Amino acid sequence: MTSTGKATELRFDPPGPGFWELDPVHFPRPATRYWIELHPDAFKRGTGEFARNYGLLIDALEMGYVNGFAYKIVRPVAEAEVPRRFQRAEAVFERKFWREQLREWNETIKPSSIKAHRELQSVDPDGLSDDALAAHLTRCRDHHAEMLYQHMRFTAAAIVPTEDFLAHV
Repeated sequence: MTSTGKATELRFDPPGPGFWELDPVHFPRPATRYWIELHPDAFKRGTGEFARNYGLLIDALEMGYVNGFAYKIVRPVAEAEVPRRFQRAEAVFERKFWREQLREWNETIKPSSIKAHRELQSVDPDGLSDDALAAHLTRCRDHHAEMLYQHMRFTAAAIVPTEDFLAHV
């Protein structure tokens, strides 16, 4: 309703040009404003990195939100990048790159993430001034965005070797 009491039409225009697909699996209901602001950049950054690292022929996956509903689009890699991606994909399977990522996860990323989680959790928000609380919440939000990026960054390590296995059996 508008301020004059007239009903307004709720529109579901695409988040941008191209083919956007509703993602009802991950988002069966509308997302919060917090999520809508936080998620797209971290998601795109992480999917772009795993695409480059694994030699995939996508630039990245992107998320967009319409009236809270999540839509995704696959952005293709630039044509000039295709030969490098094929070379990278070949190296990924020769070296079993996912094992390198697992080692990086276990030895570096996971311990560092746990340390950061504990540091944030050790703060007693009841004892903070308004300004300190706002700063702490900003650190929490930024950490959350980093963890979303990290989650997507490592997704291909679980998917690519599993799909390769399935393709061969």
